[in-house]
Amino acid sequence: MGTRTKALNVGVASVSFVVFILAFTSIYPFPAGDFKIDLPSPNEILWDYDSGVVTVTAPFSIDNGGFYDVDDLELRYEVTNYTSVLIAQDMIDLGTVKAGAVTDGEIEFSFDLLEMYNEGLTWMIFNDDLLNFVVEVSCFYTMKLVKFDARYSVSIPWDALIQDVTVEDVRFDSGSMQLLVDYRIATSDVLSSNAVLTASLLDGSSVVSEISETVRLGIIHTGILRFDVPVGSSPDSVLLEINIAGFQVDVLYSLPAGVVP
Repeated sequence: MGTRTKALNVGVASVSFVVFILAFTSIYPFPAGDFKIDLPSPNEILWDYDSGVVTVTAPFSIDNGGFYDVDDLELRYEVTNYTSVLIAQDMIDLGTVKAGAVTDGEIEFSFDLLEMYNEGLTWMIFNDDLLNFVVEVSCFYTMKLVKFDARYSVSIPWDALIQDVTVEDVRFDSGSMQLLVDYRIATSDVLSSNAVLTASLLDGSSVVSEISETVRLGIIHTGILRFDVPVGSSPDSVLLEINIAGFQVDVLYSLPAGVVP
């Protein structure tokens, strides 16, 4: 009887030890960082712009460095800007990630800047911002005996679509009898097309001279506008008009007194 009791005790101890090892190996990978979610850095984000719609592709990777497969892995994400406007949200079902495996994926979403503009949400068009990614991960571990939930976040800078449209300097060339206007147009590098700048020299509300130039988008574009000044006119301002990717921008610049003789 004593031998059987001893054997039973050894058996219980062995089972307890196995349960302990199972519990330890289930919990250990998470605080130890062997199960990791790597969210994208700013230089890994891909941006695309077409007809007012911005498409964002953000790569991520999941490293299951633990002892067991991860099952029913779900990744839920929400993207807001600095002013807490909801940009996108969705769920990605990743299924099973084998022990020791790394799974790569992409968070891809689009948002319509033209629609936001028409709704009065103009901040991201003319101002720098942040896209705040909040990613919630849930999965089962150790043959679905353990449930794991985690929350990750990362902020990605957003450059204003239209950063600057301005007159930088004006001067009168007495040799050519022209008014020279230095201008600057800076736009986000998600844009890659051209736009037409129309510039008008005004005398009050009357147009005394008008010219157009093609502006390359996606860079800081600078140029010089050369206005012929009709004899007898007294121009007092310059109006710049340009439609950039569907957004109309008008800038009225008042000429300094005495710049035109």
